[in-house]
Amino acid sequence: MPLRTTPDKYAHADANKLFFRSKRYFICVFSFIFVAGLALVILPGLIPVVFPDLKLISPGTVFISGALVSIGTSFIAGAMISFATLWIDHLRSGEQVRMTELISTGLVAAYPQRNLGQEYGVLVARAKVIDVTGYTLTAFSEQNKEHFIACVKAKKPIKARILLVDPDSEAAGIMAAAENKEVSQYLASHRTLIKSLSGLKGVHIKITKRHLSMMVYRIDDVLFTGPYPFTGNSTTATTLKVGRGWLFDRQMEDFDRLWEEAAPYTLDEPQPIVAAPPSAPTATPAA
Repeated sequence: MPLRTTPDKYAHADANKLFFRSKRYFICVFSFIFVAGLALVILPGLIPVVFPDLKLISPGTVFISGALVSIGTSFIAGAMISFATLWIDHLRSGEQVRMTELISTGLVAAYPQRNLGQEYGVLVARAKVIDVTGYTLTAFSEQNKEHFIACVKAKKPIKARILLVDPDSEAAGIMAAAENKEVSQYLASHRTLIKSLSGLKGVHIKITKRHLSMMVYRIDDVLFTGPYPFTGNSTTATTLKVGRGWLFDRQMEDFDRLWEEAAPYTLDEPQPIVAAPPSAPTATPAA
């Protein structure tokens, strides 16, 4: 199950700006009530000690003493409940701070895998902007080829930036070894993607020699990102779903820098070998 960070009322509260929610104010008030309650409870028992000559056996005196004890007990109970409430509010304030910090990142959910085809599909279906990085992007090409073509035919092309890692680079060699694949498989995947999407309006493809530490798959205002695992098996890699926030902005800043320094990706198709036409026979001059 994904981890969801749904804001609640504590994420939007701002208790520190309200005087009557001040913790110091409440502590002083509750302390006074608690002390007053103790005094009311203890006072009836101290009167005979302080004033031994007084006759405190009248019904009125007994009633007053009992009333004072009851009031004092209520004060003590109320103060203790109030202290408990204040402590709970203190804990919730800590949750508020953590929740506010979490919301500022833009984090929406966390998944233990990267194969989120159904969720990707829902977002791509209405996407206007897509940015994606990868070593092969085989699944991306297979899942979205027809949709990209349909959008172009409908005169609503998707603006897409596709950044691939050069299969001849050291970074690609390391990842291929981690995935137990041949680098030639990367090149074959690139050729498939180029043939599928290159030339479509709005689609731009570039190549970089840099190692990709984090996956980037941005669909409009939603970003899927996460590290590439040591094993290279990206399908089981941790994936974070991020909305607008500083984490979204930071990741896209890095993508923009990679995109600016990357080169347009074109594949040089092998040229067919054409036999040279036979040369014309040379005329032999007459003797």
